[in-house]
Amino acid sequence: MVAKVYIPVLFPLTFMIALIALKMDEALGFGEGFLPEPTHYTVAACSFILGAILWVWTYEQLTRLGEGSPSPTAGRTTRLARTGIYAHSRNPSLFGKLLGVLSVGFVLNSVSFCFILIPVLLSGSLFEKVWRQEPQLIDVFGEEYVKYRNEVPLFIPWKLLIPGFFRS
Repeated sequence: MVAKVYIPVLFPLTFMIALIALKMDEALGFGEGFLPEPTHYTVAACSFILGAILWVWTYEQLTRLGEGSPSPTAGRTTRLARTGIYAHSRNPSLFGKLLGVLSVGFVLNSVSFCFILIPVLLSGSLFEKVWRQEPQLIDVFGEEYVKYRNEVPLFIPWKLLIPGFFRS
């Protein structure tokens, strides 16, 4: 799965977005960046490492709790993961992926990459999850997924961030 999607598609796409972001920064007057030199390299390294840890952790939980693979083509999960990190967000792996791709923006010190293009792409990714993946999950897990979807936020773990604000 990684070789089929990430290497030939997402890596070149990230670099294309980076080039667009640098041109946008130039056009919008953000050429100096937003982080001081050389701090942006440290921020990038921390973002990448934390993103990788979060991504591996979420996929480990999905594999263990869901008793299968995160990839439908590699033998999808057979149980709905509702505990652990999946008790707080239906798409927690996006945090790791987001931090990983933001590390490129931090290395480039690009305002457009971090604050314009990536938020637009994140919104598109979340829309895709709701539009394409959630109906598939309802087909596989039925009413159990519908109940889970009603209890757990799509992306931001609001109940962790604002305890007591949301009542179950």
